[in-house]
Amino acid sequence: MGEQFTCCICGTKNGRAEGLQFAAVRSNVRRFSRQQFALWRCASCRSIHARDQIDLGPYYEHYPFKRQRMSWMLRRVYGVLLGRLRRAGLRKSSSILDYGCGSGLLVEFLRSKGYARAAGYDAYSEQFADPGVLAEQYDCLMGQDVIEHVEEPLASLRTFAGLVRPGGTIVIGTPNAEAIDLARPERFVHSLHQPYHRHVWSKQALLKAAGDLGWRLQRFYTTAYTNTHVPLMNTRFLLRYLRSSDNTVDAAFEPLKGNALKLLKPAVFFDAFFGSFFDPRTEMFAVFRTRAAEYAASPTQQGPQDSPPEERRQA
Repeated sequence: MGEQFTCCICGTKNGRAEGLQFAAVRSNVRRFSRQQFALWRCASCRSIHARDQIDLGPYYEHYPFKRQRMSWMLRRVYGVLLGRLRRAGLRKSSSILDYGCGSGLLVEFLRSKGYARAAGYDAYSEQFADPGVLAEQYDCLMGQDVIEHVEEPLASLRTFAGLVRPGGTIVIGTPNAEAIDLARPERFVHSLHQPYHRHVWSKQALLKAAGDLGWRLQRFYTTAYTNTHVPLMNTRFLLRYLRSSDNTVDAAFEPLKGNALKLLKPAVFFDAFFGSFFDPRTEMFAVFRTRAAEYAASPTQQGPQDSPPEERRQA
């Protein structure tokens, strides 16, 4: 029979002879950048999976994102995110849970903007690890950079569903495996983000899994909320900046050093001002509406869930 690789997202049992794609990529975190990690792509749903089980404890101890602090730039991109949430129906009276909130910077921002019912949960954060938060149901759940980090991604979606009231909103931001070429893993080292990203979903897999749970797609963005039209604040420029250093994500949280001269080039200025129009589309941001109470009892009943989703390229 040969070795089989079962996709934990779509359930397909893939054999080596069935067109599987394999790759090895280094970590984009400086401390572990000499380590290589094995990946494979499901031939059916096109999602990308980490091949080996790893104790992630030591890796998260030195996670660069722990150094992130509130700044005017972060407030600016959070403003873009808030605009997307408002278009999805979020009001200042709404309750919202940032699931996997880390140090709680988004929660802090939302509360500063008058969203007093914003809460956060993160099992790995001492401040936000209170399980009592999960005993409530919310009008909106934000799951940014969550489902790619867990070993059982479908279970995460079911957890999300239980934390949102009927007819509520679930927002998921995650890399899109369909935009990642495993034949050139170094080019996509930051989206692959090894060893932290255990399962990178394809768009088709995410939409199918959400549909199976009865969620209706409201809006779909093909670029991250961090990709703005503000000069210097877009994905293409950030990637160029990281490459000017040692191409690790650590550089994003450090002062500008001796690599400054490398940025004094026409191509850099072009990316700084116009890079948002050339986003690599390696991130997706989906807004779903869960079943309202009157539809929850009848999975086959048609109605508002049949309206077509909106797709957005930019905030």
